Amino acid sequence: MSFHPIAYSPIPEDTRRAAAAQYGKGNIYLRLGDHYNELLADLIPLEFKPFSHPKRSLETYILNNFLTVFQYAEEMTNDQIVEAVRNRVDLKYALHLPINFPRFDPNLLCEFRRQQFTDPCSAEIFQSLLERLVGFGLLKPAGEQPLTAQQVLVSVCTVHRFDEVVEAMYQALETLAVTDPEWLRRTALPYWYDRYNRSARLSSMPFSENRWNARVLQIGADIQYLLGEIDQANNPGLKHLREIQALRQIWIEQFRISPGGIYTNQRIEWMLTRCAFCSTLN
Repeated sequence: MSFHPIAYSPIPEDTRRAAAAQYGKGNIYLRLGDHYNELLADLIPLEFKPFSHPKRSLETYILNNFLTVFQYAEEMTNDQIVEAVRNRVDLKYALHLPINFPRFDPNLLCEFRRQQFTDPCSAEIFQSLLERLVGFGLLKPAGEQPLTAQQVLVSVCTVHRFDEVVEAMYQALETLAVTDPEWLRRTALPYWYDRYNRSARLSSMPFSENRWNARVLQIGADIQYLLGEIDQANNPGLKHLREIQALRQIWIEQFRISPGGIYTNQRIEWMLTRCAFCSTLN
């Protein structure tokens, strides 16, 4: 099989100097940057088309592979990894980017993940890269089972979906605060002012902990309550607000009501299916 003869760029000198001043030689991302070309050698078949969009380059495809891996390793959302690359020299070093590299488009990460789920060749490339990065020491398999591309992609998409749920609730509350602050003051539950404080955007607890999923369900209950109050309000204009419609779509797509237990009539469940506006994970 023939592979892409990619001419990988060296680490920019400004990035090299900044990294040397801030980090020690043991930093895993600096070590990755030093072995970046080796990790990509004979990885991408010559006939592979990186994106369906003609303006997407092979270099962009490679960056999205690594960004998705970094998201998984550090449990970051799309926006968080974009900001991390903008602010962290070690990630720029790992990816051979200059200090003043322009901001990534976070939507490209969703586009990349959709390709992994639908294109067998792209999924195979990603799986091969994961195996190399496990051997390199950047990633660790969960237990005795090998780390799979499906596991990584579902995990990253799930973290992103959670962020989408929280952001939709933020947007809805902020819009209501401007549109009808008196109605929101009467309706908002007391703990909302702490729960939806943007300075506490995401929990620092690992995604693997059960408390993480419990928080999603708490937010789902808040969304159900807010939408119910809007439906009962004598103010049809609230229903037609763009942010409320987006919140309702997320509620319909990502949550469902199931029969409860002995003491409750119903239970909210978070469906591990897909992001709103995305039909990849069904």
